[in-house]
Amino acid sequence: MSQHLGDSGQRVLPDREDASMNGLRAAGAEIHGAALPDALAETGSSRAQGTTGSDDVTMRALDALSGALAELRRDTQLLEERLEALRRRRSEGRAWRDILSDEEPPGAMQVVSRMLACLAKASGALRKELVDSLRREGVSIPAIAKLFGVTHQRISNLLRRPPD
Repeated sequence: MSQHLGDSGQRVLPDREDASMNGLRAAGAEIHGAALPDALAETGSSRAQGTTGSDDVTMRALDALSGALAELRRDTQLLEERLEALRRRRSEGRAWRDILSDEEPPGAMQVVSRMLACLAKASGALRKELVDSLRREGVSIPAIAKLFGVTHQRISNLLRRPPD
């Protein structure tokens, strides 16, 4: 097994020469390359299917994001109602300060802030858990960065961040 040095110079998780990596190679994927999304779906190992104990945390983060989306759907409906009320009051010639001051809590901008915070928290937790899970599977930082569409520095930062 080979080990990689992280950005901090410390050793990080080794590349695993196990069934899941062999399955990825058999599927034509490069462990450190770009073909991982299809290959991850095609592997038959228990690790790739998420049956390890640590993946339970990832599944909970996935469930939390689903819950956040349900909350966002409710808030979207509320926000649409609030925005319509803003339009109506503005078309009546009222000043923005008066319109916003008279809004029933939570106001439109409060709902927007709540929605953004909800999505950021849930998606951030899932992103962190997925990155950790992929590293435990032996996927390289550059390959994870490519999967997520971010830089390898961003992935390294996520790996150093403590769990939420």
